[in-house]
Amino acid sequence: MEISGVLLLFLLGLRHGFDPDHIAIIDGLSVRLNAQKPTLAKWTGTLFAAGHSSVVTCIIVMIACFSHTWNFSKTAWDILDWIPGIMLVLVGLMNLRGLTRDKSFRPAGLKMGFIPSKLKRSSNPLAIILIGILFAMVFDTNTQAAAWAYTATSKISIANALILGCAFSAGMITTDTLDSRILFMLMQRSEADNAILNYRRKIGWVIVFVSLIVGAYKLINHIIPSIEVEESMLNWVGILFFSVMVSFYSYIIFGSVKRNKKRTYGN
Repeated sequence: MEISGVLLLFLLGLRHGFDPDHIAIIDGLSVRLNAQKPTLAKWTGTLFAAGHSSVVTCIIVMIACFSHTWNFSKTAWDILDWIPGIMLVLVGLMNLRGLTRDKSFRPAGLKMGFIPSKLKRSSNPLAIILIGILFAMVFDTNTQAAAWAYTATSKISIANALILGCAFSAGMITTDTLDSRILFMLMQRSEADNAILNYRRKIGWVIVFVSLIVGAYKLINHIIPSIEVEESMLNWVGILFFSVMVSFYSYIIFGSVKRNKKRTYGN
């Protein structure tokens, strides 16, 4: 197994952690838990991603075990392949509508309705892990599907599939942990409501951009297969996304630290 494959799965995991559904559920859980269990609130993203990634890793290993016995028709694969692109475009449009019409914008996803209300209201760490597991059970966006497809077409061993699953999981956990930790940091500020609203709007525009661009590419690729990029190019796209993500989170963190220093010296 080549290092480029591990890097690709890690980058796909980073991108997957930024999915609107992840951002939306982590946002809701973190804000609610901050009033009940502040210590738990900052680990919301980590716990959610741990549950989610455990299922993804299991599926990747299962694909490596049984993909050679599958006999899915091309039509079936084509139908399944359309779903992630459609979901991304819908989510992008949902968030764009919220950003342009709602001053108290909150990131929106398509999977929130699949989670039982009792589970979403729980303050048990295991409930957060279970929510992550349930999210993975629902057909996911194209980054998770891409991870599965890469495994299915690579004809790799079970051990290598486990390594790929862990790489994908590490990327996802990194992004979701950063998201919940930044939210927690903002909630500790004196003007927490404004800080969280500003953060939501900034991350909302990133969600819109990523969802519409990736979703549109996915759909257009079905119509014009010749535009499909090679794996090496996907690595560069992933690295670009990682750079954008690091810049975005750094901007939020350093901006918050700078404002806190100004208030401290001002007082």
